[in-house]
Amino acid sequence: MHSFYSLDDFNDALKEIQILIGSSEENQNEIARYVTYNKAAIVLLCGKFESFLESFLEEYTFIITSNYTNVKLEENIKHHLTDVLISELEKKKDNKSTRIEIISKFSRLYSDTEVLCNDYSIDCRFSYGKHGEKEVKKLLKKFGLEEFANAETNKIFFSKFNSLNHLRNNILHEDSTPSLTHHDVNNHITEIRFFINSLCDYGQRRLLQLANI
Repeated sequence: MHSFYSLDDFNDALKEIQILIGSSEENQNEIARYVTYNKAAIVLLCGKFESFLESFLEEYTFIITSNYTNVKLEENIKHHLTDVLISELEKKKDNKSTRIEIISKFSRLYSDTEVLCNDYSIDCRFSYGKHGEKEVKKLLKKFGLEEFANAETNKIFFSKFNSLNHLRNNILHEDSTPSLTHHDVNNHITEIRFFINSLCDYGQRRLLQLANI
């Protein structure tokens, strides 16, 4: 079973948010400080969650491309590597030496000769300015995790995540001060940690299934 470094990194990152929550609790009688700490914790939590997803998907995909040849890659992964190559070729089409390297990667990816593709670029970034349930599901599906993304057990999470993302957007873009307590922040952390642990468990099971094919 694989353990994901991205999960360890996220748990370490939570320590920063816990500092804010601790400061919030200590300043419950100082309304301006209390509100500020809670708002900062919400924004930071959303950022850490998105950073985790990008790191997890990059790590998950690298494990696959390091252990399975081009011939045995899942279609979703193969299509993603193709999309990234197309994007790279478009950017560097005027550079003759570079575009030859990219074209050779296309050839390797679809060759009948088995080769590893762990030197191929992966793009796990959120689309600029886009957040929320649709964007999370879009990323997961791109890497063959559609079953997890659409799981019935995640419907409650995404409902609460949409509320969290709404808070984040209001804080950042509307400069609003929502009614928010440190208990609310802790509840959001609990929901996100449960989702992240479930995703890692699913990823581990998926890798194990691939190993047994």
